[in-house]
Amino acid sequence: MDLQEGHMFKALVALDPSTTSIPTPKLKNISRLRTEHQVYELRDSHRLLAGMDKREPDDPNPYLLAIWTPECNSVREANSQTVIGTLLVPSRTAMRGRFPLNGTYFQVNEVFADHASSLEPIDVPRDWLWDLPRRTVYFGTSTSSIFRGMSTAQIQYCFRRGFVCVRGFEHKTRAPRPLFARLHFPSSKLKNKT
Repeated sequence: MDLQEGHMFKALVALDPSTTSIPTPKLKNISRLRTEHQVYELRDSHRLLAGMDKREPDDPNPYLLAIWTPECNSVREANSQTVIGTLLVPSRTAMRGRFPLNGTYFQVNEVFADHASSLEPIDVPRDWLWDLPRRTVYFGTSTSSIFRGMSTAQIQYCFRRGFVCVRGFEHKTRAPRPLFARLHFPSSKLKNKT
């Protein structure tokens, strides 16, 4: 086929069937030590953040939204035009830019699960999400358990592009809360159930 310059867009290209579709990552990927969620990054001006603290100016992390997977949706049915989810709060914003004095420390890429929207998920119209960037959050009981078994490259990727979450956060009292099982179910509790 003789292609003239500028007419390349008319060319047909045969693709290998394995490369014709790129699978989208699952919203939730569960393993024994961590649960990986694909979440949506919320702009500071996003209407879902009405009533939330304004993000601290020096906080590099955005607010995020974790969508509940279909098995979690049985708590409250979402219609086809909406999904339900939990807000994830950047740790520096949650702490109002202050470092606690009780020996607690946070990872630079740590977020907290909003307790109110973990208890009672928020309804989100699907069309509010379509243009938002997707990111990865690793949930677990501790950062050391989250990173156990990961390669150095995977850990570096998490700190560059991903986030970790090991606790919930109550917005009104500013108190830490445990994570809900729909975000991460610890393997220690799985052993107790058998």
